[in-house]
Amino acid sequence: MNINVKGGQVLKGEVFPSGGKNSAVHIIPVTLLFDEKITLNNVPNITDVVRLVSILKKLGSKIEWNLQENTMTIDNSNVSFKNLTEEDLGNMKGTSLLWGGLLSRFGKVDFRDLPGGCTLGIRPFEPVYKAFRDLGVSINETEKGVVMNLSKAEPKEIWLTEMSPTVTTNMIMIAIYLKGTTKLVGVASEPQVQDVCNLLVKAGAKIKGIGSSVLEIEGVKHLKGVNYTLLSDHYEITTFLGLGAITGGEIRVHNAHPEIFPMINNEFAKFNIQIEYDKDTAIVRGNQKIKIIGSFEKKTNIVRAQPWPALPVDLLPIFIPLALAAPQGYMLFHNWMYETGLFWTSELTKLGAEIIMSDPHRVMVFGGRKLKGATMEAPYIIRAVVAMVMASMIAEGETTILNADTLYRGHPNFSENLKKLGAIIQEYP
Repeated sequence: MNINVKGGQVLKGEVFPSGGKNSAVHIIPVTLLFDEKITLNNVPNITDVVRLVSILKKLGSKIEWNLQENTMTIDNSNVSFKNLTEEDLGNMKGTSLLWGGLLSRFGKVDFRDLPGGCTLGIRPFEPVYKAFRDLGVSINETEKGVVMNLSKAEPKEIWLTEMSPTVTTNMIMIAIYLKGTTKLVGVASEPQVQDVCNLLVKAGAKIKGIGSSVLEIEGVKHLKGVNYTLLSDHYEITTFLGLGAITGGEIRVHNAHPEIFPMINNEFAKFNIQIEYDKDTAIVRGNQKIKIIGSFEKKTNIVRAQPWPALPVDLLPIFIPLALAAPQGYMLFHNWMYETGLFWTSELTKLGAEIIMSDPHRVMVFGGRKLKGATMEAPYIIRAVVAMVMASMIAEGETTILNADTLYRGHPNFSENLKKLGAIIQEYP
């Protein structure tokens, strides 16, 4: 899919974000822990969810997905373990989240081919393997995949080597049914992890420390079926706010969970953009003048991704177009996590942007350059493509973004939502 974007636009209006992409890809594997029906609300219709549904159905899950109501009922009472194909597992990092559920439910995992993901660089599975091994899970890496066994696992205190949501959710799933108390130190506390914990607690799990870096999980014998609503996608909320800011229009985003946005809003403030709230509606007012203010009494011009509750690394690209829109100055962007996470910014230079790559993890972006429409090649990085769309909207003329399908891994109805806000944007094969 390619996208054509007309420049010089002003977006305005109101919008409802979809359910969290990361919440969905974490919670759907968690349903493997249930032998009763579970109903999920606010489920986004994105390609990663479609793939997970397909995998669970191959395991024997009965799934009813109402796309109009965004609800999904999952019955895993009759699932049985079986090998899955490379086609099932090869294109999505999130399928590694099946490991914890399969181990907890069946006591084993046998994946012949490891899952892939965004082209963000090396993301080794060693942090997952170490946490599993520390808990007593045996792991045998084969030439093409991995085989795991839970039979010798026992509850204990485990320190994670990374604050990884994937590792954290996997460990939570394993600990749920272990007899005794498992203490996890250095866990991720992102909204999707909180969503997982809150769902499990509602179902009867005993979890202390939700939202912190330390979780204590007392094993239970059974989880009851529940009806649970996923958090709105904080990435999509940030995207809509960024689109309003960069085009100078007023956008109101409903169901915006202001309690989880202080540090993200702090990044907007570095560009002189203020986010207001009316209860749970986030508002970016129109005609705010973008300029690079920076932070620490205007002495530091840097946007740096850090572990939650700071700016998530996946949201870093959203702020790069704001630097381009500034009349002068520069902003340094630091992606500490992925060594190829900023290479795509070279595509923005086709619009006339001035961007200097300092090293694989940092780029310096200069404001005040006139942007003109061009043709860019989209990377397989969701928010990078969003950033390209944002930059295209302030460029003179029209811009074409080739191979932009990755948008729909994270943003259902992306172009339709933008059109409702007044955007002139077209998709074509």
